[in-house]
Amino acid sequence: GGIELRAWGAGRGDMLRRAANVAFTVPVFITINDCIVSVARADASEPRENIWGGPRETGEASSSSPSPGTSARLVLLDRVTPRTFSFARGDVVYLRSPSNQDRWVTRRLVALEGDWVTRAADDDVTKVPRGHCWIERVEAGTGDRDEDGRAVPLALLDARVSHVLWPPSEVGAVRRKTRPGRVLMRTTEVDPSAP
Repeated sequence: GGIELRAWGAGRGDMLRRAANVAFTVPVFITINDCIVSVARADASEPRENIWGGPRETGEASSSSPSPGTSARLVLLDRVTPRTFSFARGDVVYLRSPSNQDRWVTRRLVALEGDWVTRAADDDVTKVPRGHCWIERVEAGTGDRDEDGRAVPLALLDARVSHVLWPPSEVGAVRRKTRPGRVLMRTTEVDPSAP
């Protein structure tokens, strides 16, 4: 009787230790996932683009679910960038789709607020409004004309895509790319009342 009681008590101590470890680990994991870095599935229904560094599929984007036989891309998201407002021209960003708030997409950030950007479709020059940025697909013309380039609120940007983790043929860092001549960057505004 006494030996069994001791064994049960020792098991209960191990169980309490495990519960304490979980109680400590879960909040740490959640904090890291929400504030520092996390892994997400890039929308596999979109055509593969050159930003991934691997082979490119052709075809139009159809639905929000991947077609049979397509493997989803897993990407590493830098969640510090939106908290520090340190997005830069050429970053690949993870955001809520401007046309469908239930869908998450990856796009290239072309210009920031105050910049003048040349539209890819018609060479018109547009100023990016305050509180917005200009995003577009890496290759203009691979989907809806509406999605080829537009100003969206900065609040839609959730993270910066820093690396591709899956599939193995595309693993690596996502490089910042800008096309010369597309953006006339804003200059610092001069306060006329300053001495």
